[in-house]
Amino acid sequence: MVHFVGAGCGAADLITIRGMNLIKEADVIIYTGSLVNPALLQYAGRDAQIHNSASMTLEDVMELMRKSDEEGKKIVRLHTGEPSLYGAVREQMDELERLGIGYDSTPGVTACFGAAASLNLEYTLPGVSQSLIITRMEGRTPVPARESIEKLAMHRASMAVYLSAGMLKQLSDRLLAGGYEADTPAAIVYKATWPEEKRILCTVGTLAEEGEKNGITQTAVILVGEAIAQHGYDRSRLYAPDFSTQFRPAAEDVEQERMLLHIISFTARGRELSLQLMRQMAGSRYQCRLYSKKETEKEAKHDVIEVVQTPVSEWAGSRMETGIPMLFIGAAGIAVRAVAPHLGNKLIDPPVLVMDETGQNVIPILSGHVGGANEMARNIATLLGARAVITTATDLEGKFRADIFAVRNDLTIVNREGIARVSGALLEGKRITCSVEEAMRPKADFSHAGEIEFVPYPPTSYVDLLILSENPEGRLQDVAERAGLILRYKPYILGIGCKKGKSQKQLEQEADRLLAEYGIGYDEVSAVASIDLKKEEEGLMSFCREKELRFVTFSPKQLSEAEGEFTASEFVRRQTGVDNVCERAAVTAGGKDCVLLCKKKAGDGITMALAEKKRGLNWNE
Repeated sequence: MVHFVGAGCGAADLITIRGMNLIKEADVIIYTGSLVNPALLQYAGRDAQIHNSASMTLEDVMELMRKSDEEGKKIVRLHTGEPSLYGAVREQMDELERLGIGYDSTPGVTACFGAAASLNLEYTLPGVSQSLIITRMEGRTPVPARESIEKLAMHRASMAVYLSAGMLKQLSDRLLAGGYEADTPAAIVYKATWPEEKRILCTVGTLAEEGEKNGITQTAVILVGEAIAQHGYDRSRLYAPDFSTQFRPAAEDVEQERMLLHIISFTARGRELSLQLMRQMAGSRYQCRLYSKKETEKEAKHDVIEVVQTPVSEWAGSRMETGIPMLFIGAAGIAVRAVAPHLGNKLIDPPVLVMDETGQNVIPILSGHVGGANEMARNIATLLGARAVITTATDLEGKFRADIFAVRNDLTIVNREGIARVSGALLEGKRITCSVEEAMRPKADFSHAGEIEFVPYPPTSYVDLLILSENPEGRLQDVAERAGLILRYKPYILGIGCKKGKSQKQLEQEADRLLAEYGIGYDEVSAVASIDLKKEEEGLMSFCREKELRFVTFSPKQLSEAEGEFTASEFVRRQTGVDNVCERAAVTAGGKDCVLLCKKKAGDGITMALAEKKRGLNWNE
């Protein structure tokens, strides 16, 4: 009986238990010379006959097996890695069948999996690559033309290339010819898991240079693909709260909008408070990311905390750019100095809050109204039993807050200086006048009835607050002279789906094209909507901030519940869990009675749709 055993990729303790036991019990061991770690032979019995097949032909190996089997001996044919990959085992098995000798196989860990373990990488990252191609360059052993490096490279999947370390220049050229970019991540792993292992991270364009520099000419596996970088991937759908399995039902109460909150601390006490806050926020509408400016031995155990290597102002600037709310745990001065160089205006700056290290006070210091920092402070204070320190006058006096009213009702603030006029009048105890379509007025018992007097629409004389239900086009200057604060209704929702890594510019070009076709300006768009897999898509976030658009995302479950006829795609369903993203997201964001104006338009890896929501205002904050 002959037992084909995979020796594994190198380390002697990576052989399977079955393989190790077969070696222990073998009377004859035929191993593949320098390719198998000789340390594995320590498992062999004292009386076992050991033969190195490096100097043997197939006929020599088969004759040794035949004689050993006739003598009733137990034979182990010990192959490197996994015998089914480049192991030349089929020809031996055919000969054994011809000779009437029985055989079986025991698998081993192949080199590309040993290399993955050494690099702590995953080949099949959602949104990056879902395939692993294992192949080789042709040498003295030919490769079918349909499996050339160029043709396989066209897939841009993760790739592991064996038996090609001596041809790195040719390999690099052919990968580039097939479609990989020169800066595509790559790695050379020499003798993966062996004591003398070398791990070299590089790119497709620098494979030859790095191989020569490190003296690599053989016994290495070459890894290629975006997955090698181990970032820019989507979260696995399998473990998403809204994904059902036979073992776990989907959560029924997934929040419609989960708000990102980046928390940064500066001392051990601050880091402990950030961890406490993250635990308290589990299950809330806030999705926390923790950062620290310093690393301690204790902190290293908390892999949820990312150490900030750049200056705090640079860290804050990147979040200001994409509109991510921030909570500083420490002195207010640190937060002020960090965000000051990056301030835009009160309508686009993200919420910034400060909490003292004892966890007693939460203070919104930027974008209290429009960005929602005041509301966030109250929510965080409630979770921790702290005090929200609110300093905005209209909040303290309980007055009508025109800017919050505008944000919550998707109204464009046409003249920003008008906010101060209206707020100032209210704080002086005056009653403001408001002109808005009759159908959009509140009932008499709304919460601020004593502060607002409604007058006919359109107004014939000056009013404090004017709410337009449509774009006045060239008449805006005339209208501005008759109102203190002008708000314009934004009825349109832009639904977007896109591949990973699409830039702000690419998204803007597609949006410009679609909106121009319908004669719609960005100031008439109330929100951009997408799937929650894109919640932290940098290009989308930057695009929305640049255009001052609210960005909302929904779970696949929520999108699948949207009513209407949508452009279905099985590919999109496999990738995201729902058959359409852009159309369903636009309609879901628009709410009841929302109408889809433009169905999916695709281009440059981006899909967009346009919806119009029912006109109406919520006057109660």
